[in-house]
Amino acid sequence: MELDEYYSIDSILAEQQKIPCITLHDYSKEANLNGDHSELKRGSRVELPYWIAKPLAQFTLPTDDSLISIELPKTYSTKVRNVLDASPTSVDFKLLCPYFYLFGRKLLDLVVDDSLTSVLEKAFKTRLRDVMDFSQSIGSATGQIYLQKLDETEKELYRVGQESALQFIQWRDRSAQRIKTVELGARS
Repeated sequence: MELDEYYSIDSILAEQQKIPCITLHDYSKEANLNGDHSELKRGSRVELPYWIAKPLAQFTLPTDDSLISIELPKTYSTKVRNVLDASPTSVDFKLLCPYFYLFGRKLLDLVVDDSLTSVLEKAFKTRLRDVMDFSQSIGSATGQIYLQKLDETEKELYRVGQESALQFIQWRDRSAQRIKTVELGARS
């Protein structure tokens, strides 16, 4: 976690997402990587939260070995990428991963995957247009249904878009601030 994200609840929640890992060494039950006090043999598959997996994957032993290797989560699998390529707006990010973009950005630090950046960018740009469109139509039933499919980053942008639309309406109707006229008397 970056220092500027230390107090960010969204960052903390994004780092709770589990990542499939493969152990590169034998671990005794005291290491307790999978939480059930059992030993783990080399090559065992275990799912760890990002905040645990990241330092374990980055730690290098004196023999230049790593402790674990990280695999890409199913959230960013080829199947999901194909759906995102076909129709980014149809994907329900709330079910898939509530912090899809934030977690994806964090994964870029750990996983070597050249296409993940472009997938995240394309999905974000395509969906942003709809997020802003729905945020400008305040009170729309369709917008409320669409809102339930957004990830947390998109929801925040939706809220900002709604606030902006309300401020514009207030400005347009001059209800934000009324300019008061002042009667000036003739100078003598």
